[in-house]
Amino acid sequence: MFLAVGCWLGAVGLSAQPAGVVLDTLHVQHVDFEGQTREGVIICNKSISKDLRDIFAELYKAKYPIERIRPISDYADDDERSMRANNTSCYCYRPIAGSKKLSKHAQGLAIDINPLYNPCVRRQKDGTLLIQPSTAKPYVNRKASHPYKIKRGDLCYRLFVSRGFRWGGNWKSLKDYQHFEK
Repeated sequence: MFLAVGCWLGAVGLSAQPAGVVLDTLHVQHVDFEGQTREGVIICNKSISKDLRDIFAELYKAKYPIERIRPISDYADDDERSMRANNTSCYCYRPIAGSKKLSKHAQGLAIDINPLYNPCVRRQKDGTLLIQPSTAKPYVNRKASHPYKIKRGDLCYRLFVSRGFRWGGNWKSLKDYQHFEK
């Protein structure tokens, strides 16, 4: 079972940002899954711009593989579609799944890294798993060996946590392995 969560941004993609949120556009280099250097675009809250710029510079220097980094608007503002494409992104105006409260993504304060390989997993009251993206079931078992998995202690984890970000993989009520927020 899957609950779709989309981003509702309007025609220009950023018109629905919350009051007081100042967004920034970062152009960062990254190494894709074929080992090629690519330029990615991250829309984020200006308050975390420097942190993200520094983190992605270190990830690039270490050749840490990230499949793609594109704004959510490249996916018709559809979070599920972006995650299925394994797109790393930050700003997405949307509520927390199953809530009316705005997500940290809606404030530009959260980023999802290689989301297909690092799904968000929550056990629902009926015992079924909610997996986001819905195509990520093969990557739910975190004890299994598979590529591009973020785990406690790896470079991506260390870089984000050292700059004050919280990792969704440490949460108790659900596990959001793709997610870092400040």
